[in-house]
Amino acid sequence: MPISALAGTMGRINLPGMLAGVRAATKSRASTGVPLHVRMALLRQHGSASQAFSATFQPELEHFGDERGFLAYRKVWGTALVLSDPMAPLEHIPDLISRFLKEHPDAAFWYLSPPVAKILAERGFYVNAMGYDTWIELPTYSFSGRDKKPLREGVNRMVKRGFVTRECTLAEVGIDNVKLVSDAWRQTRTVRNDEVSFFNRPLVLAEEPDVRRFFTFDCNGKLVAFGFFDPVYEGGKLIGYTSQHNRHLPEADCMVHFAIKRVAIETFQKEGLKVLHLGLAPFADVLKDEEFKSNRSWMTARYFDHTHKCWFFNRYFYPIQGIAAHRRVFRGVQRQNYYAFNRHPTFSRLMKVMRACKLI
Repeated sequence: MPISALAGTMGRINLPGMLAGVRAATKSRASTGVPLHVRMALLRQHGSASQAFSATFQPELEHFGDERGFLAYRKVWGTALVLSDPMAPLEHIPDLISRFLKEHPDAAFWYLSPPVAKILAERGFYVNAMGYDTWIELPTYSFSGRDKKPLREGVNRMVKRGFVTRECTLAEVGIDNVKLVSDAWRQTRTVRNDEVSFFNRPLVLAEEPDVRRFFTFDCNGKLVAFGFFDPVYEGGKLIGYTSQHNRHLPEADCMVHFAIKRVAIETFQKEGLKVLHLGLAPFADVLKDEEFKSNRSWMTARYFDHTHKCWFFNRYFYPIQGIAAHRRVFRGVQRQNYYAFNRHPTFSRLMKVMRACKLI
């Protein structure tokens, strides 16, 4: 019996209530310039990037644009840091970028797809690989084969120990129980006092439109782990999800996240969805990338590569090598993302994105 048979049925959720939760979670954000209903409409048409939902809703981001399209950014020490591809038809993106740069001439664009990076390269921006995104093509994905053996072993271990994974609402599990797991997990991280942001969407403990949540319970019914998934859209339709949050109790077997993702994958496959993004592997394989060589900053490329390999950074700032290793286990499709910037790179400029992520 597939492990997805353990998944429960999601209860009906009231959409107005979810939107109220989104507004409450983002009420501290500065004036964005693009109303929420406009952003949501554009997200549903053009939100196929893995961080599109995050760029639309993440607190502390501002938004530039109008009904034709928008982009999300955060200003740090005079530089506008843009997150993800603009939410607009590709043919409208050059004009949107031009208007944005008139207001924010010192700008850096992060987590870009190759087509958007090309637009900025043609404007003379430096363009560097910043790490690959991994995704699973749901219609053809299988857990069989030698290369998926670690996944199967991890899932089987959870089943033998009596762990059960199922999809639930926050109300069914209890927000206090979820917060307890989240807080305990954060105490094992190098950044403990605040949610990491920008590249990661901070955790929201409120119902949100189309966000899915899977929980794992031990043999005594105690919550030990959870995985939250943000939606991605294309042409007005939900086409898949991004794995956004994966947290567990420190004493829980870390293989529990393989079980959560397998339940999620099999659930999404039954629903006929197209893709599951596993997220960014920061700075992975940046020196192997062959795109945009004429626009590359070699100093930045070497800095990114050194950061990825640096024991000190992985130990005391963020475990990026472990993230890349976790992504590789799933044997998904990999594609590089890009960082584009229009001022000569300096160490202080690279520190700005660490500040945006709340790593410093």
